[in-house]
Amino acid sequence: MAPASSILRFAQSVAFLLPALASPAIQAQKSAHNPECGKAQISIAASTFLTFGNGTIAIELPSGWVRDENKNNPFFLLRAGDRYESARTLMYIRVQSLDGSFERSVKNDEGDILQSDPSAQILDEPPLEILEKGCPVWTQRFIYQLKQKTYVDQVTKISISGLLLNVVLSSESKAEIARYEKDYEFLLMHLGLVMNAQ
Repeated sequence: MAPASSILRFAQSVAFLLPALASPAIQAQKSAHNPECGKAQISIAASTFLTFGNGTIAIELPSGWVRDENKNNPFFLLRAGDRYESARTLMYIRVQSLDGSFERSVKNDEGDILQSDPSAQILDEPPLEILEKGCPVWTQRFIYQLKQKTYVDQVTKISISGLLLNVVLSSESKAEIARYEKDYEFLLMHLGLVMNAQ
């Protein structure tokens, strides 16, 4: 059975925030706030525009990836030739308002994962390079069970102009994550906010 529909259900559940206190460890990974956050000079070849509410994000798709035009926020990216229903590996971007602090949003998502699977592993990763330099960023790997299947998510959160961007590479195994990690890193370096009319 394909993981995509399960991944969507989990992605939707993460939007509901649980109250939690931020841990001091989060401060260590967060980039220093920069007043230029959200003002990157975007020069993206073959831009794909993702529109949500009153805002727009521009991305450049990694080679071999396509956007699933039937789904919006989360915006799903698939390997060319894959179908959402049967994809073993996919990427998605979920945009939401940043309610409260960036640190709290990180802890809330950890709480959601642990509520879904108390045995889940949550591993802090070195923060990845992003186009929007100066914005707070946090990278984690979640390994969890959902409907008796194991999933691995590489998650990078970006706080930008009152928004929280969750950029996720999701698959059934660490090997698949490693296989497409360069594509994921490419996406992070080719993603920028075009407009956010708050």
